[in-house]
Amino acid sequence: MSTCYFAYNMKQRPVIALTGGPGGGKSTLIEELRHDPTWAGRFVALLETIHYAGFVNSSPREKLFQRVMVNLQMALEDGLKHALDVTDSRPIICHRGSLVPLAYWIQRGWAEGEFLEFPETRLEDHYQRYTAVIQLVTAADGASWAYSRWPHAHRPEEAEDAIRLDRCLAQVWGKHPQYFRLDNTGRTWQEKSAEARRILRTIVGP
Repeated sequence: MSTCYFAYNMKQRPVIALTGGPGGGKSTLIEELRHDPTWAGRFVALLETIHYAGFVNSSPREKLFQRVMVNLQMALEDGLKHALDVTDSRPIICHRGSLVPLAYWIQRGWAEGEFLEFPETRLEDHYQRYTAVIQLVTAADGASWAYSRWPHAHRPEEAEDAIRLDRCLAQVWGKHPQYFRLDNTGRTWQEKSAEARRILRTIVGP
């Protein structure tokens, strides 16, 4: 399966999903790339879809919300790919990805099969949407001093909840052929960010 997968993706625009629990550094990494002369203007970022999903008047604790999230994520990704000119070869870096709602789904104890029935997809269908997946592990796991929540940051999760979600994300993304997990053990944010950039270079080229 991996050989076919790589052949499939090498012919297309690279699409990379950044995942990881709250406070892992997804937003920070994208902002750093925007201001890095090496990366600025060389990629397209698709930011979080949760801001749009809020308009459906549903709570993240409801199944409807997570169903909206997965379908909206796929629609925004597809729309962006169609909007980019064929001569524009820049990679797309997604803040999260289409399987993130499944992690929330599993965290709440709901059946994985029920989630996949709604968009009529398999895990492999979601994997094929992304050239690679980079998981930036929540700071709550291994760098607790750097983890902050409301009102100091725009995240409500307690540290324990952030860690549980991070592990659910590893569960749903971990079998992707190009899955990279960057934890916080023995490294600073600068080192973690540098490793993420190194991985991105191997995917999209120098």
